[in-house]
Amino acid sequence: MAIPLPPPTLKLMLVDQSSQRRAILEKILRDNGYTNVFSTSGLDDLFDLVATVKPDVVLIELDSPRRDTLEQLREIRQRQPTPVVMFAQDQDAQTVHAAVDSGVCAYMVDSVDRVKVKPAIDLAMATFAAYRRLRKEADKYRTQLDSRKDIDLAKALLMRHQRLGEGEAHRMLRKMAMDSNRKLHHVALEVISSYKV
Repeated sequence: MAIPLPPPTLKLMLVDQSSQRRAILEKILRDNGYTNVFSTSGLDDLFDLVATVKPDVVLIELDSPRRDTLEQLREIRQRQPTPVVMFAQDQDAQTVHAAVDSGVCAYMVDSVDRVKVKPAIDLAMATFAAYRRLRKEADKYRTQLDSRKDIDLAKALLMRHQRLGEGEAHRMLRKMAMDSNRKLHHVALEVISSYKV
C-alpha cells in the first residue's frame, strides 16, 4: 500500500544551526514528498523569519531548546500562530513541558528519520488545529460572559435610576434594541455609558 504524499503546497520552514544536520533533514523531507521547504540556521531571529516566510509548519532541530528560543516560540504562538515540530536530544520532562508551554505542537526526541517525519508533521498540524478550535471556543464564551455582565449592569442601572423591576428593565433594554435594530449588548453599553456621563 502506497503512503499518501503531502500536498505540494504545504510550506515548511526548517530551522537548524547545524548545516550538516539541516541538509540531512531537508533531504528526508524531500524524500517524504515535501517539496516546498525553506531552510535556515536562524534560531536568533526565529519570530521575524516566521512572520516573513509564513510557513504552514515550522520544524526545529536542536540538541536542547534554550530559553530565548522558547521565548520566541511564545511570541510566534501569540502573534503569528503556526504549528511547530521540535526534534531534540533533551528528553528531560521539564524541558518537554517548557517547549509545549511555549507553543511546540510535537516534541520528538532523538534524531530524525524518514519514518518519523510525516507523522510528526501530521501530529503538529492536528494538535495546532485542536488548540485553535479550543481557543476560538474559549474566546466565544468569554465574549458571551462579558456581554452578559454588561447587560446585567445596564439592567441594574435602569432599575436604580428609573425605579424599575428587573423584568421591566430587561424589557426596556430589549425594546430599545428592537427599535434601533441593534444587538442587546450594544444597547447595554450605550446605557452604561450614558449613566457614567
